[in-house]
Amino acid sequence: MVCRLLQLTLLVFLPHHLWAQAGEADSAAHAVQPSIEALPILTYDTDVGFGYGAKVFFLNQLRQKESLDLVAFNSTKGERWYRIGFSVPDFEVRQGTVYSTAFDLAIDYDKFLKNNFYGVGNRSRKESREAYTKEPLEISGLVSRGFTTRFVGQLGLKYKTVRNFNLAGGGLLATTSPSLNQGRSYALTIIASIRYDSRDSYVNPHDGAVLQTELEVGRKSLGSDYNLASSIISAQIYRPVLFSDMVVALRWQSQIVGGDALPVHALATLGGSRTLRGYTQDRFLDRVMMLTNLELRFPLYWRFHGVGFVDAGKVWDRVRLVDLVRWEENVGIGLRYILDTFLVRADVGLGSEGVGFYLNFGQLF
Repeated sequence: MVCRLLQLTLLVFLPHHLWAQAGEADSAAHAVQPSIEALPILTYDTDVGFGYGAKVFFLNQLRQKESLDLVAFNSTKGERWYRIGFSVPDFEVRQGTVYSTAFDLAIDYDKFLKNNFYGVGNRSRKESREAYTKEPLEISGLVSRGFTTRFVGQLGLKYKTVRNFNLAGGGLLATTSPSLNQGRSYALTIIASIRYDSRDSYVNPHDGAVLQTELEVGRKSLGSDYNLASSIISAQIYRPVLFSDMVVALRWQSQIVGGDALPVHALATLGGSRTLRGYTQDRFLDRVMMLTNLELRFPLYWRFHGVGFVDAGKVWDRVRLVDLVRWEENVGIGLRYILDTFLVRADVGLGSEGVGFYLNFGQLF
């Protein structure tokens, strides 16, 4: 309850202070025209089935360069996803500018009636799959500063609770320690990151690079059910080739997760629409993860762009075991529908365990 009150306090009081500073952003920043973009959602996804819902994006309605992102989504395989995202200034507006303070609030509620679990480790077997119900709620409040047009620091809090139920009796998850895997867990973590970012756009970059390191720490003494220390290092490069609208995009990412008696949802993951697009969501779980994605993005017609991609990654239970042997790989193609403030992403990935179909918002990276 204390955690939720803290987040509500940030929502109610902090933005008013930040709005007063929004005008201190780089004076060269362009004027932001108020806009509202609404998009109905009708999709098919390997992990969630046929989906329906709506997304509405409000930009600068309060004349403070802020944005409000609302998503409501249901699916035939039982996913229920509701999201509220608020930023001041908006991500795209502050991209490549110097700003004293920005604030981002995100509230995500999910419910997966048929979430998959295969076990932990890179040797988990497809045949071991079992389904259970997973219900996460995540609330984060982050404050950032653009020290220069390319260097950004960020600090904030994240509250996350996950409830697992409808487990298979005597199955993998029901017998995987700790006992937090068989019920509800809570975590309050501190997040800090530093980022070098020379992208020409946050929504749809054509040129530039991103180098980022992020640390997330949670302690039982701060109200969490478990101790957690997670570090993520990532690099992203974008380069136009042949002509300005054809872009080669490359991402490399690694994650190390430390802590005792961690629930499976706190581990590093691979699989699904954000990592390996030829594998099911969170197909591989462990304490160490490495991932690389390569995309060729090119224009097709009007607001539609095409993508060809290759994804590869692997998980391990400790750093000293990291190798370049037998990484999981997939290839695929995709379609992008690009709007002014966000884009819609459709991908088809082919991996060794089958074909994945995905539709989501935003570039993969």
